[in-house]
Amino acid sequence: MKIPDFITHYYLAERQPFLTLSELEMGENNPIFKKLQTRHKKDDKYHRKYGNNYIHTRKQIEDSLRRLFIERGGKPIRKYPFYFVLGESIWFKNLIEEQKEVKIQLCDLNHATTSFTFPDSYVALSRNDKPFHGKVFLLHELENFIVKYGMPVDDQSLNYQRYWEGDFEKYIEFQIWEDSIVKPFIDAH
Repeated sequence: MKIPDFITHYYLAERQPFLTLSELEMGENNPIFKKLQTRHKKDDKYHRKYGNNYIHTRKQIEDSLRRLFIERGGKPIRKYPFYFVLGESIWFKNLIEEQKEVKIQLCDLNHATTSFTFPDSYVALSRNDKPFHGKVFLLHELENFIVKYGMPVDDQSLNYQRYWEGDFEKYIEFQIWEDSIVKPFIDAH
């Protein structure tokens, strides 16, 4: 089984890459979040859904994610990470159709500021019924992780009905905890 040698960040075509909801002032009351929260009702190409307490819960999860990463020896520079998937994910890319993407080679990542979870960190740190839940993994552990648990199969069904209720084992999520790796992509936007 070949492990992808890159990670991908997906973002809205009308926005710049590497924006994070956790950094929005006023959290769930921010007009940007309010617009995203209801967009699926007006835009049939937008399948992403957010609960009323999404940002609050997301920040709690990110605090735990950061703490666990530090406990494992990680050296995060940012309070909140930038998110990627290992390789590509057709399912994630089409969660919001017409997204743009940024790809970064694994060999260009900083081991001290890169972590990953399986599945998505929101799910991985919200549940505790699988051996990889509640854990943060380091970049050098990727190959052993995939040998032990396998490479997730990309869900190409593009079924987004109540997607948040499933196992969500569609991709491995990577977190980048520094600005310098993504800055060239922001500057080029």
